[in-house]
Amino acid sequence: MSISAVIITRNEEDRIERCLESLSWCDEIVVVDSGSTDGTVEVARRFTSKVFVEEWKGFGPQKQSALGRAASEWVLSIDADEEVTAELSEEIRRVIGGGGGKAGYLIPRRNLYGGKWLRFGGQYPDLVLRLFRRERGRFSESPVHERVVVEGDCGRLSSPIIHYAFRDLSSMVRKLDDYSTLAAMQLYRDGCRAGVLTPLTHAVSLWVKDYLLRLGFMDGWEGFNVALLKSLGAYFKYAKLRELRAGGGGRP
Repeated sequence: MSISAVIITRNEEDRIERCLESLSWCDEIVVVDSGSTDGTVEVARRFTSKVFVEEWKGFGPQKQSALGRAASEWVLSIDADEEVTAELSEEIRRVIGGGGGKAGYLIPRRNLYGGKWLRFGGQYPDLVLRLFRRERGRFSESPVHERVVVEGDCGRLSSPIIHYAFRDLSSMVRKLDDYSTLAAMQLYRDGCRAGVLTPLTHAVSLWVKDYLLRLGFMDGWEGFNVALLKSLGAYFKYAKLRELRAGGGGRP
């Protein structure tokens, strides 16, 4: 059984090498870059000849483009800020080598912030569907928060992906702004509306769920930051949706 790793990138020079090194066991690595202005493409070409530069189409369509360039029977979707552990690579090879009876497999993700493993607040096991049969899976068309859709049953692996989720607070805030804009635009296209209190109610409910009910406070300062920024992301998503409705659909 062969396996292709697929990755999309943009300005990931400082993180992509670690990711690609962890994929050296794969039969094929496919990288689709969206116009990096740093050395991302050059680093990627040290690990694979299948590096392509394409215009940005949104997360779902971009990953689907990478999937379309993969040739192996199995596909592992990985992000540039993630790393496949030795234990996970062994488990994947064992599963697909034994026939891989499922259409896809959920993989736990270990999120790190400032070098600390976040164990609470919904941050672990943070199961993600990343391993699937190429002919039975595809990416959703969502411009943000895309997901893998498979035809058939899914199993679950036990070894984790390591996710170096946030470089620092500044990068977290930039990501929050970008993602909330994309999410608001998707809600607008879907015909959704937001009342005056919608941004606040979504933000407060998410903070209560992650920080209190899911024990995010057990992760200390890092857990507080993540819970706060996630709730702010929810606030700005719906606040930007209101802006779009008021302004006729222009980018917020």
